[in-house]
Amino acid sequence: MNIYTWNINGIRARQEALAAWLDSRKPDFVVLEEVKAREEEIPETITDFAGYRKFWNGSSFKKGYSGVGLLVREESLGDVSCEVPPFDVENRTLVLHAPQFTLIGTYVPRGNGAEHYAVKLRYLADLKEYIASLIAEGQEVILAGDMNVALTEIDVHRSQNKPGATGLRPEERSAIEAHLELGLHDIVRELNPDKKDLFTWWPNWKFARERNLGWRIDCIYLSPALAGKVSGVSVDLDEKSSDHAPVSVELAF
Repeated sequence: MNIYTWNINGIRARQEALAAWLDSRKPDFVVLEEVKAREEEIPETITDFAGYRKFWNGSSFKKGYSGVGLLVREESLGDVSCEVPPFDVENRTLVLHAPQFTLIGTYVPRGNGAEHYAVKLRYLADLKEYIASLIAEGQEVILAGDMNVALTEIDVHRSQNKPGATGLRPEERSAIEAHLELGLHDIVRELNPDKKDLFTWWPNWKFARERNLGWRIDCIYLSPALAGKVSGVSVDLDEKSSDHAPVSVELAF
């Protein structure tokens, strides 16, 4: 079973690329971030794509802003349900309850400016408390999405590793560490502990992607029992339609 996260950076602009990607990769679960569309604006290319159940938390907060989606292959895990959790802000979260785990899709606020930075920290704290409650109930948890934080020095290219930059501040990194202290595993990094060029997002600079001047901010975190079932991880560097690359884990149930 494979689970992907992908910041699509506008589903309407990326609809043909997404449909082709779904057809070629055939993910069992995929979290899409930065959909930038209300549910009624999702293109028919995607809504009519066969073989998947589709759930949306569209950009009703602000037109063409934020938004997440979750696509589930119909035969993947039997009955599933999806909800927007009470702590959600700016249409950034979807929670899917499946028989073997709870999958939380997230698009963490970027946090530019003092006011939005406070929103980011509050959101991460609320998300952590929500995950803690699920773990306390004995549930297995997958947190997948664009975290908008490069957790360690190795997760950002040295050309952009500027102290005090949003996405690199101690408070943000501590907030992510607090999630991992719940027992979650940053599984892509754990399986690639010394890989310095393992990036998932690249700024809109000339040749930044070609030179791999990136950040690792798209992540999948797993509770311990699920981490023990991982048979592989990947960053899909061949898919270049968005400024983010899809990230996946393979679970052997």
